[in-house]
Amino acid sequence: MQTCAAVATAPGKAGISVIRLSGDDSIEIAAKVFRPASGKALTEIPANTAVYGKIVGADGKKIDGGMCTCFYAPKSYTGENTVEISCHGSPVGTSLVLSAVFAAGAKPALAGEFTKRAFVNGKLDLTQAEAVAALIDAKSAAALKLSSNQLDGVVSGKIKKCADEITMLLASLYAYIDYPDEDMTDIPLSELKDRVLKIRKDIDLLASTYSTGLAISDGVKAAIVGSPNTGKSSFLNMLSGFERAIVTDIAGTTRDVVSENVCVGNIRLLLSDTAGIRETSDTVEKIGVKRSLEELENSELAFCMFDASRELTKEETEFCGRLSEYKDTKNIIIVINKCDAADFAKHKEFFASRGFDNIVCISAKTGFGKEEITAALEKIYPGGENIENAAILTNARQFSALCEARESFDKAIDALNTLTPDAACLDMEAALARLYEADGRRVSEEIVNGIFSHFCVGK
Repeated sequence: MQTCAAVATAPGKAGISVIRLSGDDSIEIAAKVFRPASGKALTEIPANTAVYGKIVGADGKKIDGGMCTCFYAPKSYTGENTVEISCHGSPVGTSLVLSAVFAAGAKPALAGEFTKRAFVNGKLDLTQAEAVAALIDAKSAAALKLSSNQLDGVVSGKIKKCADEITMLLASLYAYIDYPDEDMTDIPLSELKDRVLKIRKDIDLLASTYSTGLAISDGVKAAIVGSPNTGKSSFLNMLSGFERAIVTDIAGTTRDVVSENVCVGNIRLLLSDTAGIRETSDTVEKIGVKRSLEELENSELAFCMFDASRELTKEETEFCGRLSEYKDTKNIIIVINKCDAADFAKHKEFFASRGFDNIVCISAKTGFGKEEITAALEKIYPGGENIENAAILTNARQFSALCEARESFDKAIDALNTLTPDAACLDMEAALARLYEADGRRVSEEIVNGIFSHFCVGK
């Protein structure tokens, strides 16, 4: 492939900028624009060694001074000869250095071209390549850790293990089918169903992590709802760690939706504080209540606030009935506030009797009960509390492929239960194909191009 080049650092003024080249001729091209201060030719410098020198244009005049490091194939990020030139981070200077590299023979790199070359050259599988983009986009330390796990091959390793086991079972099945009178299989037919069920369980376990992965990487759209003066704004402030919303003793202080991104444990919440839900004749407050109900409707998770220091009102009891209608479509956490100053047992018993099983008792004013909120979220998004070396999916394409593999396995299991073993082979092959799609061993060029088109130039 023709040598490509791009700025690998973020645009704008900075301490340094890095220009990256990759391709068979990258070192020869770099030698035309970089002159080591030692007087040696760049091609004489040992691999992986940073050297200082001057950077020159096509006319031989100095543009800047900087560092240059050469990485020889296959021991580089892309698997090709690769060069990184570091110069001062002036936008003008960086542009001049990149122009000099182009004039020396390199072509402009496309979006994600360096990582795509790493994939094509077998340095990364597709799940690892996608993890590179996720790592760059990470919005929390937990999301960064998940992406790092995927880049290390934790997810693709699980997929490969399942695929290898399917391949072995298929080989055994086909041996049995082709030579039914011979002892050609080392796996008794009686064990096949158990082995297939085990692989199906492993695939299901990995697929089940997707909701937790999304909650960590992309965040959960969550609404804080309830009657006026139940402590919704104080709850938002408690979770965010600063005075994000105005808090007063006056009912109806919050008239509009107040939003904030917060992390509770490893879970990222796209959290909205809403106006108190009640009947009102105030025109502005009516609009606020309408928006509160819309936020509840559009959220994945609802924190429903109630005040332990007083009896539930008729409106709150009716609202509880409305919440029951959402139990099958969204995650609901009942939050009983002001538990530091009141007996909350009666309220807790009321909600438990209505079928709500995720109930927490807190004091938004003092911060009491924040650990319970974390525990309640971990109950909804299991595995989110321990992500060290965990195989947790965050990618929709991989999740879809695993779901399709799971469906094919279900058909294979039905075939083993009702038909002859050979009837399960086609479905097992379909499951194997889906797993190969997940890690990129069998994936269309169109999908590959689509994935890398979302990368930034220079990566």
